[in-house]
Amino acid sequence: MSRFVMESNNLWLIAMTDGTIRVMEGAYSPDLNTHDVPKNPTSWKQAARIGSNAHCTHRELEVFGVTFTGEKVEELRSGIAGQQRMVNREGFIVTWLNPGGGSTSIRPNSLLRRLNDLYQWSKHGVQVTVPVGTAWDRFELTTGKLMVGAGAGGSAQAKELEEKEKENQRLQAEKDKEIEELKKQAKEKEDEQLAAKKENEELKKQGQEKDDQLAAKDKQIANLRNALSAFV
Repeated sequence: MSRFVMESNNLWLIAMTDGTIRVMEGAYSPDLNTHDVPKNPTSWKQAARIGSNAHCTHRELEVFGVTFTGEKVEELRSGIAGQQRMVNREGFIVTWLNPGGGSTSIRPNSLLRRLNDLYQWSKHGVQVTVPVGTAWDRFELTTGKLMVGAGAGGSAQAKELEEKEKENQRLQAEKDKEIEELKKQAKEKEDEQLAAKKENEELKKQGQEKDDQLAAKDKQIANLRNALSAFV
């Protein structure tokens, strides 16, 4: 079975209880600036079934160049799991309600509603670009964090969060710089200790060589004395 590639924003992932991921295709694109339920129903069809079960159409899934296979598929399935909800490659999360109850599967007349957050594709190593010029084009969303609100209030909060994040990054940079400086000082001290140890070993070596030379001379003197005593 080949790899299924999420090539469209109209492809939606649904975590199934049998350990697979169902890929549904529909013409529904969530309104980025509102949570209103679409007025017109959307036709849905299964585009793929990802997993290792016999009824699956594909074993691998690709999202923005990142491949999910084996355990990675289960990690993704667990991540997107939720009652009657689905996720697209942009990270938009949509839940649905079926009028009249009954089956919980998505249907043509299912009423859809976008949730007020984004799925954190970044935790799977997927880099997603949020559309520019919308309520979702905000710092805490592009970094995979939850949305705090919509409209001007949300934008103000987003700006505050961005400033706090920048301050945290600045403090972290200072901390990293201090750590690097301490590492540098520790390395210099270690180098000094190694140099002192090497110098001490060299002095010991020179001392031993002198001792050996003196011992050799003493031996020569002793031999000469023995030789002279033989003539006396």
